[in-house]
Amino acid sequence: MDETMVGVAIGFSVMMFATLFVVGHYRRENLRRRMIDHMHGHRLYDFTRHRH
Repeated sequence: MDETMVGVAIGFSVMMFATLFVVGHYRRENLRRRMIDHMHGHRLYDFTRHRH
């Protein structure tokens, strides 16, 4: 029974680490996308296109 509990604890720890890694990656990618969008600003064709 102890070996099973150790396995569950290690598995849970690995899953928590993976979850934190995925969340951090997602936040970094969103920050990068927002920074790139901010650097580009408004393009000339954005003002010339008709908006509905």
